[in-house]
Amino acid sequence: HTGVVLAVAFSPSGKQVASAGEDKTVRLWDVQTGANLFILTGHTGQIHSISYSPDGHAVVSVGFGYDGMIRFFDTQTGQPGKVWKSQSGGMKSVAYSPGGLEIAVGHYDGELQLYNTTASKPTRNWKAHDERVEAVSFSPNGQWVATCSWDNTVKVWNAATGSVLSVFTGHDQWVTQVAFSPNGLQLASCSTDKTIRLWDVSSLGTGMDMESGSDQLRSVLFSPDGRVLFCGSKSGAVRQFDAGSGEPGLAIVCRDNHVKCLAVSPDGLRIASVGTDNRVVTVWDIAAAQADVVLSGHTQQVTTMAFSADSHWIATGSKDKTVQLWDARSGILDRVLEGHTQTVACLAFSPNSHEILSGSRDGTIRAWDLGSHESRVVVDVGGDIELWAISTSPNALRVASKDRFSRAVKLWDTESRRHQQSLESHFFIVKCIAFSSCGKWLAVGSTCSVQLWNFVADTSPEGGGEEWKCSASILDIFGDVDGIAWKTDILEFSIGCENGYLQVWRLVETSASSDAWSVQLVWSAGNPVLVASDAVFADADALRVLLIVVLRYVWHKE
Repeated sequence: HTGVVLAVAFSPSGKQVASAGEDKTVRLWDVQTGANLFILTGHTGQIHSISYSPDGHAVVSVGFGYDGMIRFFDTQTGQPGKVWKSQSGGMKSVAYSPGGLEIAVGHYDGELQLYNTTASKPTRNWKAHDERVEAVSFSPNGQWVATCSWDNTVKVWNAATGSVLSVFTGHDQWVTQVAFSPNGLQLASCSTDKTIRLWDVSSLGTGMDMESGSDQLRSVLFSPDGRVLFCGSKSGAVRQFDAGSGEPGLAIVCRDNHVKCLAVSPDGLRIASVGTDNRVVTVWDIAAAQADVVLSGHTQQVTTMAFSADSHWIATGSKDKTVQLWDARSGILDRVLEGHTQTVACLAFSPNSHEILSGSRDGTIRAWDLGSHESRVVVDVGGDIELWAISTSPNALRVASKDRFSRAVKLWDTESRRHQQSLESHFFIVKCIAFSSCGKWLAVGSTCSVQLWNFVADTSPEGGGEEWKCSASILDIFGDVDGIAWKTDILEFSIGCENGYLQVWRLVETSASSDAWSVQLVWSAGNPVLVASDAVFADADALRVLLIVVLRYVWHKE
């Protein structure tokens, strides 16, 4: 070369090296002998980036500045191949996809373009950075493209859709190079800030690319065995996801739009939904994805429903102030339970299915004995307070409730009917509550946040009894939380949000001696930007980054 060398690349076989630079040429070299095999010409400006095709038969180079040309060369003969003119001017970086069918080109103006290698025009392009795209790299599976820039950031993109999956903001100066590890589990970046950073991306994008990403989620719950997650959406679809991986499964398309309420039978065979015709409940056969029976009896909107533990009964509550009990298999109405003076907002069966608990906007929680048909008031909050949500502990001895505009959750003893404790530390109005299957945890969801409260027995000499304390918080990374559901026999819970976000989190005990807890994001779906994946956070308040991903930073060397 007669000028500064600006780019080098090994061939996939390791037998050749390509170099390019200020002298406007690409040179191919024999690695063993050091002989210059070919001098490839044609560019009229500097060449800042080159890339070999996966089979090693071609090399592509991009012209910087006014050159604006993309040139292909045969590495066996040195003959020029296709020549394309970029419509966006000077280019700074180029990379072949692992399959060799595409190239990614980063531009001086911050644009990223993806070309099919058989076409001369970009198939996809988008504004990737505020400054020039210094380097591009495909993940080994070809699903993602990583870019870095003079704007001090590294970004990972969905190669098929062009949506951003994550933004890394650790560098404080220009980021000059980025590369995936061969197994695709890590991403390396280097910068003029004199640091190399290695990022764990082993779970990046799990369950992300779904058509329901912009669909509002209205309800969420686990199957009894914890393997499937069901979500009801505003579009009218009931979607299934593998609870371990987040992979989408079969979708049940309801005859009415807007699935507002959802319940799954404990035997896992049926799911009940309430749609636009909100006085009617449809019971679906999950395996067949077909409607089994239709429950039509309420005169106003159905607001809540629940299956009995033996899956034999469905209880429904409505704005018509009644609770109705149905045979889940035949769809026959068994009885109508009357006593509330306002809308029935929430329902729960006792673990033995002998009672139904109903919470109403009349400020009471009633327990209905299914044998005697009698009811008793378990909780009366008094005054004009409207109850909007309840959750029953597995042993039915404790009920959590929230009223319409409250920022607190109240705990009640169902035997003594006494108020036990108020959990008051939420910044926003509480929207949903859910006990874990062990009864020792309570998840409380509100606008953009979830709090995890833990039952702690008071072992002090005074014997003050029980106490609930907030052991973990997840803040500012959701839309409005519409539903929370716990897995059975494991400390994992799902969160469904109005904006279509769906996340599964796990509680992790970080120190048994101090009873310290952390939260771990298992998988996430529907997000335009991944917040975190498979990373443990001792202080989830540190996740106060709106629509920006903070992944585990595993290595940093000055």
